[in-house]
Amino acid sequence: MSKNIIRKLHWRKLDDQAKIYSLSQNINDTSIFRLSVILNDKINQQILEKAVELSLETYKAYKVKMEGGFFWYYLDENKKKPVVTEENDYPFQKINTPDNNDYLFKVTYYDKKINLELFHTLTDGNSGSKFFKEIICRYLELRYPKKFKQNTLSSSKIITDSENSYIKNYKKDINKAYNPPKGYMLKGKELPQGVVGINHFSIKLDKIKKLAKANNCTLSVLLVAMLTYSIYKGNYKEYKDKKPINICIPIDLKNYFSSDTISNFVSYMVVSLSLKKKQNYTFKDILNMVDKEFKKKLKYDKIVETMSSNGKMLNNIFVRVVPLILKRIMVVLGTLEFKRHFSTTFSNIGIFEIDDQYKEYIESYYFILSPDWSEKLRCGVVTFKDNLVMTFGTSLQNPKIENEFKNLLNQHKIKYKVQGNGMNEVTKKAR
Repeated sequence: MSKNIIRKLHWRKLDDQAKIYSLSQNINDTSIFRLSVILNDKINQQILEKAVELSLETYKAYKVKMEGGFFWYYLDENKKKPVVTEENDYPFQKINTPDNNDYLFKVTYYDKKINLELFHTLTDGNSGSKFFKEIICRYLELRYPKKFKQNTLSSSKIITDSENSYIKNYKKDINKAYNPPKGYMLKGKELPQGVVGINHFSIKLDKIKKLAKANNCTLSVLLVAMLTYSIYKGNYKEYKDKKPINICIPIDLKNYFSSDTISNFVSYMVVSLSLKKKQNYTFKDILNMVDKEFKKKLKYDKIVETMSSNGKMLNNIFVRVVPLILKRIMVVLGTLEFKRHFSTTFSNIGIFEIDDQYKEYIESYYFILSPDWSEKLRCGVVTFKDNLVMTFGTSLQNPKIENEFKNLLNQHKIKYKVQGNGMNEVTKKAR
Protein backbone atom coordinates (compact mmCIF):
# COMPACT_ATOMS: atom_id res chain seq x y z
CA MET A 1 0.00 0.00 0.00
CA SER A 2 1.39 3.42 -0.98
CA LYS A 3 2.30 6.06 1.58
CA ASN A 4 -0.26 8.42 0.01
CA ILE A 5 -3.10 5.97 0.66
CA ILE A 6 -1.92 5.38 4.23
CA ARG A 7 -1.78 9.13 4.78
CA LYS A 8 -5.26 9.56 3.32
CA LEU A 9 -6.61 6.87 5.66
CA HIS A 10 -5.18 8.56 8.73
CA TRP A 11 -5.33 12.30 8.05
CA ARG A 12 -8.71 13.18 6.63
CA LYS A 13 -11.63 15.53 6.94
CA LEU A 14 -14.77 14.40 8.74
CA ASP A 15 -17.78 13.26 6.74
CA ASP A 16 -20.86 15.51 6.90
CA GLN A 17 -22.59 13.56 9.67
CA ALA A 18 -19.38 13.28 11.70
CA LYS A 19 -19.04 17.07 11.67
CA ILE A 20 -22.35 17.36 13.53
CA TYR A 21 -21.47 14.67 16.09
CA SER A 22 -18.02 16.13 16.76
CA LEU A 23 -19.45 19.59 17.44
CA SER A 24 -22.48 18.58 19.50
CA GLN A 25 -20.93 15.97 21.84
CA ASN A 26 -21.46 16.78 25.52
CA ILE A 27 -22.03 15.06 28.87
CA ASN A 28 -25.78 14.75 28.17
CA ASP A 29 -25.34 13.51 24.60
CA THR A 30 -22.19 11.46 23.99
CA SER A 31 -23.31 10.30 20.50
CA ILE A 32 -22.17 6.73 21.21
CA PHE A 33 -23.64 3.37 20.27
CA ARG A 34 -22.68 -0.06 21.56
CA LEU A 35 -22.31 -3.49 19.98
CA SER A 36 -22.01 -6.50 22.29
CA VAL A 37 -21.41 -10.19 21.75
CA ILE A 38 -21.75 -13.08 24.21
CA LEU A 39 -19.33 -15.94 23.55
CA ASN A 40 -19.27 -19.49 24.91
CA ASP A 41 -16.20 -19.04 27.13
CA LYS A 42 -14.77 -16.38 29.40
CA ILE A 43 -12.85 -13.63 27.63
CA ASN A 44 -9.06 -13.62 27.70
CA GLN A 45 -7.92 -9.99 27.90
CA GLN A 46 -4.47 -10.49 26.33
CA ILE A 47 -5.92 -12.32 23.34
CA LEU A 48 -8.61 -9.66 22.92
CA GLU A 49 -5.95 -6.92 22.93
CA LYS A 50 -4.07 -8.72 20.15
CA ALA A 51 -7.30 -9.21 18.19
CA VAL A 52 -8.07 -5.49 18.31
CA GLU A 53 -4.55 -4.61 17.15
CA LEU A 54 -4.81 -7.05 14.23
CA SER A 55 -8.25 -5.72 13.30
CA LEU A 56 -6.83 -2.21 13.04
CA GLU A 57 -4.38 -3.53 10.45
CA THR A 58 -7.43 -4.22 8.30
CA TYR A 59 -9.43 -1.17 9.38
CA LYS A 60 -6.56 1.31 9.33
CA ALA A 61 -9.06 4.14 8.86
CA TYR A 62 -10.16 3.60 12.47
CA LYS A 63 -6.65 3.93 13.90
CA VAL A 64 -7.20 7.65 14.37
CA LYS A 65 -7.84 10.38 16.92
CA MET A 66 -9.82 13.59 16.53
CA GLU A 67 -8.03 16.91 16.42
CA GLY A 68 -9.31 20.48 16.28
CA GLY A 69 -8.39 22.74 13.37
CA PHE A 70 -9.29 26.39 12.87
CA PHE A 71 -12.50 25.66 10.91
CA TRP A 72 -13.34 21.99 11.58
CA TYR A 73 -12.31 18.97 13.59
CA TYR A 74 -10.35 16.41 11.58
CA LEU A 75 -8.95 12.89 12.00
CA ASP A 76 -5.26 12.12 12.30
CA GLU A 77 -3.19 8.99 12.89
CA ASN A 78 -3.23 7.60 16.41
CA LYS A 79 0.13 5.97 17.07
CA LYS A 80 -0.85 4.72 20.52
CA LYS A 81 -2.02 1.18 21.25
CA PRO A 82 -5.77 0.60 21.52
CA VAL A 83 -7.00 0.04 25.08
CA VAL A 84 -8.92 -3.04 26.27
CA THR A 85 -10.28 -3.00 29.82
CA GLU A 86 -12.69 -4.98 31.95
CA GLU A 87 -16.10 -3.33 32.02
CA ASN A 88 -16.50 -1.37 35.27
CA ASP A 89 -18.86 1.50 34.42
CA TYR A 90 -22.21 2.21 32.81
CA PRO A 91 -22.20 2.26 29.00
CA PHE A 92 -22.04 5.38 26.82
CA GLN A 93 -19.44 7.36 28.76
CA LYS A 94 -17.27 9.70 26.71
CA ILE A 95 -14.79 7.71 24.62
CA ASN A 96 -12.13 9.97 23.10
CA THR A 97 -10.28 10.54 26.37
CA PRO A 98 -6.62 10.21 27.43
CA ASP A 99 -7.28 7.02 29.42
CA ASN A 100 -8.61 5.45 26.19
CA ASN A 101 -5.53 6.72 24.30
CA ASP A 102 -7.79 9.16 22.38
CA TYR A 103 -9.38 6.45 20.23
CA LEU A 104 -12.91 7.00 18.89
CA PHE A 105 -13.92 3.49 19.85
CA LYS A 106 -13.66 1.61 23.14
CA VAL A 107 -13.36 -2.14 23.77
CA THR A 108 -14.38 -3.63 27.10
CA TYR A 109 -15.20 -7.13 28.31
CA TYR A 110 -16.87 -8.88 31.22
CA ASP A 111 -17.05 -12.62 31.77
CA LYS A 112 -18.12 -13.98 28.33
CA LYS A 113 -19.09 -10.61 26.84
CA ILE A 114 -17.16 -8.25 24.55
CA ASN A 115 -18.39 -4.68 24.03
CA LEU A 116 -17.44 -2.29 21.27
CA GLU A 117 -18.59 1.29 21.77
CA LEU A 118 -18.15 3.75 18.91
CA PHE A 119 -18.33 7.51 18.78
CA HIS A 120 -20.62 8.32 15.84
CA THR A 121 -17.97 10.69 14.47
CA LEU A 122 -16.02 7.58 13.43
CA THR A 123 -18.73 5.56 11.70
CA ASP A 124 -22.36 4.40 11.62
CA GLY A 125 -23.98 1.24 12.95
CA ASN A 126 -23.60 -0.94 9.86
CA SER A 127 -19.92 -0.18 9.25
CA GLY A 128 -19.23 -0.39 12.99
CA SER A 129 -20.71 -3.89 12.99
CA LYS A 130 -18.29 -4.94 10.24
CA PHE A 131 -15.36 -3.72 12.34
CA PHE A 132 -16.72 -5.59 15.34
CA LYS A 133 -17.04 -8.76 13.26
CA GLU A 134 -13.36 -8.42 12.37
CA ILE A 135 -12.46 -8.21 16.07
CA ILE A 136 -14.63 -11.23 16.92
CA CYS A 137 -13.13 -13.36 14.14
CA ARG A 138 -9.57 -12.45 15.07
CA TYR A 139 -10.26 -13.17 18.73
CA LEU A 140 -11.74 -16.60 18.03
CA GLU A 141 -8.91 -17.53 15.67
CA LEU A 142 -6.34 -16.62 18.31
CA ARG A 143 -8.32 -18.21 21.13
CA TYR A 144 -8.87 -21.55 19.33
CA PRO A 145 -6.10 -21.82 16.68
CA LYS A 146 -6.50 -25.58 16.24
CA LYS A 147 -10.24 -25.51 15.71
CA PHE A 148 -10.40 -23.50 12.50
CA LYS A 149 -9.96 -25.11 9.11
CA GLN A 150 -8.30 -22.00 7.72
CA ASN A 151 -6.71 -19.26 9.76
CA THR A 152 -7.39 -15.95 8.01
CA LEU A 153 -5.19 -13.68 10.14
CA SER A 154 -2.75 -13.00 7.32
CA SER A 155 -5.30 -12.83 4.49
CA SER A 156 -7.54 -9.95 5.58
CA LYS A 157 -8.01 -7.31 2.93
CA ILE A 158 -7.04 -3.80 4.02
CA ILE A 159 -10.15 -1.62 3.77
CA THR A 160 -9.32 1.80 2.36
CA ASP A 161 -12.67 3.39 1.44
CA SER A 162 -13.40 6.14 3.95
CA GLU A 163 -14.71 8.76 1.52
CA ASN A 164 -17.28 11.42 2.41
CA SER A 165 -20.14 9.91 0.40
CA TYR A 166 -22.45 12.78 1.32
CA ILE A 167 -20.40 15.22 -0.77
CA LYS A 168 -20.36 12.78 -3.67
CA ASN A 169 -24.12 12.18 -3.74
CA TYR A 170 -26.07 15.15 -2.39
CA LYS A 171 -28.10 17.27 -4.83
CA LYS A 172 -27.28 20.97 -4.80
CA ASP A 173 -30.59 21.98 -6.38
CA ILE A 174 -32.70 20.56 -3.53
CA ASN A 175 -34.27 23.35 -1.53
CA LYS A 176 -35.59 22.19 1.84
CA ALA A 177 -36.54 18.75 3.09
CA TYR A 178 -39.57 17.89 5.19
CA ASN A 179 -39.24 19.34 8.68
CA PRO A 180 -41.38 17.45 11.21
CA PRO A 181 -43.28 19.29 13.93
CA LYS A 182 -41.83 19.26 17.42
CA GLY A 183 -42.42 15.85 18.94
CA TYR A 184 -43.65 14.56 22.26
CA MET A 185 -40.79 14.14 24.74
CA LEU A 186 -41.08 11.13 27.02
CA LYS A 187 -41.84 12.06 30.61
CA GLY A 188 -41.17 10.45 33.98
CA LYS A 189 -38.67 10.23 36.80
CA GLU A 190 -35.16 9.62 35.50
CA LEU A 191 -32.27 7.47 36.65
CA PRO A 192 -29.21 9.26 38.07
CA GLN A 193 -27.09 11.00 35.45
CA GLY A 194 -24.91 8.55 33.56
CA VAL A 195 -27.01 5.51 34.53
CA VAL A 196 -28.72 3.70 31.65
CA GLY A 197 -31.39 1.03 31.92
CA ILE A 198 -31.02 -1.73 29.32
CA ASN A 199 -33.49 -4.46 28.37
CA HIS A 200 -32.89 -6.95 25.55
CA PHE A 201 -35.95 -8.63 24.04
CA SER A 202 -34.77 -11.75 22.19
CA ILE A 203 -37.67 -12.63 19.90
CA LYS A 204 -38.14 -15.72 17.74
CA LEU A 205 -37.64 -14.43 14.21
CA ASP A 206 -40.05 -16.79 12.48
CA LYS A 207 -42.88 -15.82 14.84
CA ILE A 208 -42.45 -12.06 14.49
CA LYS A 209 -42.13 -12.36 10.69
CA LYS A 210 -45.31 -14.40 10.63
CA LEU A 211 -47.13 -11.63 12.53
CA ALA A 212 -45.86 -9.03 10.04
CA LYS A 213 -47.06 -11.15 7.13
CA ALA A 214 -50.46 -11.61 8.77
CA ASN A 215 -50.78 -7.83 8.97
CA ASN A 216 -49.57 -7.36 5.39
CA CYS A 217 -46.66 -5.13 6.42
CA THR A 218 -42.89 -5.22 6.60
CA LEU A 219 -41.03 -6.29 9.72
CA SER A 220 -39.77 -2.72 10.25
CA VAL A 221 -43.30 -1.31 10.05
CA LEU A 222 -44.49 -3.87 12.60
CA LEU A 223 -41.67 -3.17 15.07
CA VAL A 224 -42.01 0.61 14.80
CA ALA A 225 -45.75 0.27 15.33
CA MET A 226 -45.16 -1.90 18.40
CA LEU A 227 -42.73 0.66 19.78
CA THR A 228 -45.11 3.55 19.05
CA TYR A 229 -48.07 1.79 20.64
CA SER A 230 -45.94 0.95 23.70
CA ILE A 231 -45.04 4.64 24.05
CA TYR A 232 -48.69 5.60 23.58
CA LYS A 233 -49.92 3.17 26.24
CA GLY A 234 -46.97 3.38 28.64
CA ASN A 235 -46.22 7.11 28.63
CA TYR A 236 -48.17 9.32 26.23
CA LYS A 237 -51.70 8.61 27.52
CA GLU A 238 -50.69 9.35 31.10
CA TYR A 239 -49.50 12.87 30.29
CA LYS A 240 -51.94 13.68 27.44
CA ASP A 241 -49.55 15.85 25.47
CA LYS A 242 -50.71 17.57 22.29
CA LYS A 243 -47.49 17.02 20.36
CA PRO A 244 -47.19 14.06 17.96
CA ILE A 245 -45.18 10.94 18.70
CA ASN A 246 -42.22 11.24 16.31
CA ILE A 247 -40.04 8.18 15.67
CA CYS A 248 -36.69 8.94 14.02
CA ILE A 249 -35.55 6.05 11.80
CA PRO A 250 -31.96 6.05 10.44
CA ILE A 251 -31.67 4.98 6.80
CA ASP A 252 -28.57 3.25 5.42
CA LEU A 253 -27.81 5.27 2.28
CA LYS A 254 -25.63 2.48 0.89
CA ASN A 255 -28.92 0.83 -0.08
CA TYR A 256 -29.72 3.79 -2.34
CA PHE A 257 -26.33 5.01 -3.60
CA SER A 258 -23.14 3.40 -4.83
CA SER A 259 -20.80 3.58 -1.84
CA ASP A 260 -18.51 1.25 0.09
CA THR A 261 -17.37 3.83 2.60
CA ILE A 262 -16.77 2.75 6.19
CA SER A 263 -17.41 6.30 7.41
CA ASN A 264 -20.92 7.55 8.17
CA PHE A 265 -23.40 7.37 5.31
CA VAL A 266 -26.88 7.47 6.80
CA SER A 267 -29.89 9.74 6.65
CA TYR A 268 -33.23 9.44 8.43
CA MET A 269 -36.98 9.62 8.10
CA VAL A 270 -39.56 10.54 10.71
CA VAL A 271 -42.73 8.57 11.40
CA SER A 272 -45.00 11.21 12.90
CA LEU A 273 -48.33 10.29 14.53
CA SER A 274 -50.69 13.02 15.72
CA LEU A 275 -53.03 11.39 18.22
CA LYS A 276 -56.25 12.88 19.60
CA LYS A 277 -56.36 13.01 23.38
CA LYS A 278 -59.95 11.82 23.77
CA GLN A 279 -59.66 8.87 21.40
CA ASN A 280 -58.55 5.41 22.48
CA TYR A 281 -56.31 3.87 19.82
CA THR A 282 -55.89 0.15 19.29
CA PHE A 283 -52.65 -1.44 18.18
CA LYS A 284 -54.22 -1.99 14.76
CA ASP A 285 -54.98 1.74 14.51
CA ILE A 286 -51.36 2.61 15.26
CA LEU A 287 -50.08 -0.06 12.86
CA ASN A 288 -52.17 1.34 10.00
CA MET A 289 -50.94 4.87 10.69
CA VAL A 290 -47.29 3.77 10.79
CA ASP A 291 -47.70 1.79 7.56
CA LYS A 292 -49.05 4.88 5.79
CA GLU A 293 -46.12 6.97 7.05
CA PHE A 294 -43.63 4.42 5.72
CA LYS A 295 -45.29 4.27 2.31
CA LYS A 296 -45.34 8.07 2.09
CA LYS A 297 -41.81 8.77 3.30
CA LEU A 298 -39.62 5.76 2.52
CA LYS A 299 -39.12 6.85 -1.07
CA TYR A 300 -35.97 7.67 -2.97
CA ASP A 301 -36.89 11.30 -3.65
CA LYS A 302 -37.76 11.94 0.01
CA ILE A 303 -34.51 10.34 1.16
CA VAL A 304 -32.49 12.45 -1.30
CA GLU A 305 -34.28 15.58 -0.10
CA THR A 306 -33.36 15.01 3.54
CA MET A 307 -29.75 14.06 2.78
CA SER A 308 -29.25 16.98 0.40
CA SER A 309 -30.78 19.53 2.74
CA ASN A 310 -28.28 18.61 5.45
CA GLY A 311 -25.43 18.60 2.93
CA LYS A 312 -26.26 22.08 1.67
CA MET A 313 -26.29 23.45 5.19
CA LEU A 314 -22.88 22.03 6.14
CA ASN A 315 -21.25 23.05 2.86
CA ASN A 316 -22.65 26.55 2.80
CA ILE A 317 -19.76 28.99 2.26
CA PHE A 318 -20.74 31.02 5.33
CA VAL A 319 -20.76 27.94 7.58
CA ARG A 320 -17.45 26.75 6.18
CA VAL A 321 -15.54 29.95 7.00
CA VAL A 322 -16.89 30.35 10.55
CA PRO A 323 -14.14 29.50 13.11
CA LEU A 324 -14.47 26.19 14.95
CA ILE A 325 -15.28 27.75 18.33
CA LEU A 326 -18.24 29.63 16.81
CA LYS A 327 -19.33 26.59 14.80
CA ARG A 328 -19.52 24.60 18.02
CA ILE A 329 -21.81 27.19 19.62
CA MET A 330 -23.99 27.32 16.50
CA VAL A 331 -24.27 23.54 16.23
CA VAL A 332 -24.96 23.02 19.94
CA LEU A 333 -27.78 25.58 19.83
CA GLY A 334 -29.09 24.14 16.57
CA THR A 335 -28.93 20.59 17.94
CA LEU A 336 -30.82 21.58 21.08
CA GLU A 337 -33.64 22.84 18.88
CA PHE A 338 -33.42 20.01 16.31
CA LYS A 339 -33.69 17.24 18.91
CA ARG A 340 -37.01 18.60 20.14
CA HIS A 341 -38.54 17.17 16.96
CA PHE A 342 -38.01 13.54 18.01
CA SER A 343 -39.66 11.39 20.67
CA THR A 344 -37.28 8.46 20.16
CA THR A 345 -35.02 6.71 17.65
CA PHE A 346 -35.53 3.22 16.24
CA SER A 347 -32.53 1.77 14.40
CA ASN A 348 -32.38 -1.66 12.76
CA ILE A 349 -28.95 -2.71 11.46
CA GLY A 350 -30.34 -5.92 10.01
CA ILE A 351 -28.71 -9.35 10.08
CA PHE A 352 -25.36 -9.88 11.75
CA GLU A 353 -23.72 -12.18 9.20
CA ILE A 354 -20.66 -14.22 10.08
CA ASP A 355 -19.23 -17.49 8.75
CA ASP A 356 -20.56 -20.67 10.31
CA GLN A 357 -17.13 -21.62 11.66
CA TYR A 358 -17.33 -18.61 14.01
CA LYS A 359 -21.07 -18.70 14.64
CA GLU A 360 -20.96 -21.81 16.83
CA TYR A 361 -18.84 -19.91 19.41
CA ILE A 362 -21.33 -17.04 19.68
CA GLU A 363 -24.42 -17.13 21.89
CA SER A 364 -25.95 -13.71 21.19
CA TYR A 365 -25.35 -10.30 19.63
CA TYR A 366 -26.74 -6.89 20.65
CA PHE A 367 -27.02 -3.38 19.22
CA ILE A 368 -27.67 -0.68 21.84
CA LEU A 369 -28.34 3.04 21.42
CA SER A 370 -27.64 5.63 24.09
CA PRO A 371 -30.56 7.74 25.36
CA ASP A 372 -29.99 11.47 25.84
CA TRP A 373 -31.65 14.50 27.42
CA SER A 374 -34.35 14.71 24.73
CA GLU A 375 -34.82 11.08 23.67
CA LYS A 376 -35.03 9.36 27.01
CA LEU A 377 -35.47 5.97 25.37
CA ARG A 378 -34.05 4.55 22.15
CA CYS A 379 -34.26 1.15 20.46
CA GLY A 380 -31.62 -0.80 18.57
CA VAL A 381 -32.46 -3.93 16.57
CA VAL A 382 -30.25 -6.67 15.15
CA THR A 383 -30.95 -10.19 13.90
CA PHE A 384 -28.63 -13.12 14.67
CA LYS A 385 -29.24 -16.81 14.08
CA ASP A 386 -32.99 -17.39 14.59
CA ASN A 387 -33.57 -14.44 16.92
CA LEU A 388 -34.36 -10.78 16.46
CA VAL A 389 -33.08 -8.75 19.42
CA MET A 390 -34.74 -5.42 20.15
CA THR A 391 -32.88 -3.53 22.87
CA PHE A 392 -34.35 -0.66 24.86
CA GLY A 393 -31.82 1.79 26.30
CA THR A 394 -33.38 4.35 28.61
CA SER A 395 -32.79 6.96 31.31
CA LEU A 396 -36.32 6.51 32.70
CA GLN A 397 -36.75 4.68 36.01
CA ASN A 398 -40.14 3.14 35.28
CA PRO A 399 -40.17 0.44 32.56
CA LYS A 400 -43.80 1.11 31.57
CA ILE A 401 -42.95 1.33 27.86
CA GLU A 402 -40.94 -1.89 27.94
CA ASN A 403 -43.78 -3.63 29.84
CA GLU A 404 -46.29 -2.53 27.22
CA PHE A 405 -44.01 -3.95 24.53
CA LYS A 406 -43.85 -7.20 26.49
CA ASN A 407 -47.67 -7.22 26.74
CA LEU A 408 -47.95 -6.89 22.96
CA LEU A 409 -45.68 -9.88 22.46
CA ASN A 410 -47.75 -11.89 24.91
CA GLN A 411 -51.03 -10.88 23.28
CA HIS A 412 -49.80 -12.05 19.90
CA LYS A 413 -48.26 -15.23 21.37
CA ILE A 414 -44.75 -14.33 20.22
CA LYS A 415 -42.02 -16.31 21.98
CA TYR A 416 -39.29 -14.20 23.55
CA LYS A 417 -36.82 -13.84 26.42
CA VAL A 418 -35.99 -10.59 28.19
CA GLN A 419 -32.70 -9.78 29.90
CA GLY A 420 -31.66 -6.50 31.47
CA ASN A 421 -29.08 -4.82 33.65
CA GLY A 422 -31.55 -4.35 36.52
CA MET A 423 -31.72 -0.55 36.35
CA ASN A 424 -35.39 -0.53 35.27
CA GLU A 425 -36.29 -4.20 35.29
CA VAL A 426 -39.13 -5.44 33.11
CA THR A 427 -41.67 -7.67 34.80
CA LYS A 428 -40.44 -11.25 34.34
CA LYS A 429 -43.22 -13.04 32.58
CA ALA A 430 -41.84 -14.23 29.25
CA ARG A 431 -43.44 -16.86 27.09
